[in-house]
Amino acid sequence: MKQKSRLQKFLATVLIVLIISVLGMGVIKRTSYYESADRNFFSFISMLRYGLVDYPVETLGSIASDSATMWDVRYENDMLRRELEGIHHWKARVQELENELEELKEMNELQSLYSDYTLINGQIRARSLEQWDQVVSIDLGSKQGVEVGDGVVSNQGLVGRVIKVQQDSSLVSLLTANNEYSEVSVKIQINDKQTVPGILTSYDTSENLFSIKLLESRSTITEDMVVTTSGQGGVYPSGLYVGKVKSIKKVPDSVGVIVYMESEQSFHNLRYISVVKKP
Repeated sequence: MKQKSRLQKFLATVLIVLIISVLGMGVIKRTSYYESADRNFFSFISMLRYGLVDYPVETLGSIASDSATMWDVRYENDMLRRELEGIHHWKARVQELENELEELKEMNELQSLYSDYTLINGQIRARSLEQWDQVVSIDLGSKQGVEVGDGVVSNQGLVGRVIKVQQDSSLVSLLTANNEYSEVSVKIQINDKQTVPGILTSYDTSENLFSIKLLESRSTITEDMVVTTSGQGGVYPSGLYVGKVKSIKKVPDSVGVIVYMESEQSFHNLRYISVVKKP
């Protein structure tokens, strides 16, 4: 009986100690010291993980990305350097060709060539919402030497032609207008010595493509061939950039082929233009 009584006292003592310990831990957890120590511990673990794992991984990723970017930039710089090295050659070549043209003009008593022109620089003055893709107003007029029928270009290609002139402004019909001013005599560059003549006839607003009707179909037209003005028709000088061939469609008529051309010009975002003056 004594042993049983001792065991009961021992178990009761242990139970009392556990209860007191649990209550004591609850009180301790409510204290600001425990909460602060708990936060500091987890902050230390987080800083340790960032310093040993996250930061080294991010640093290595940044180094790899910067290295790749550096090699890309170096490659582009090398390409630009090689192109710049050839500029002097092409400048000399262009000057030589200009001198030869002047001599040939003198020999044949010519005042000008189909490719001769000068540019008068200006910008878009206004455009109406009702005729957004048809006409624009520019800040150049008769005072600056602009005349009806002058061509208009941007740094991305042919834009249209002047249809009305005032003293300090002019109205330009765009190539996208699909009217009588939109037709342009063009040529497709087959190679350095051969071109194919055609007429730029219409513009498809849904596809953003121009249609070119060929005037002969013996030559093979392929994608990305350059399209320029031909100088025929008396409107535009020869050699103005118009666009590139996008696709070719065979049709059952006397010509047999319609070429679809894509212009690099964004006709919705026109800003700076130049009026082309023929001599």
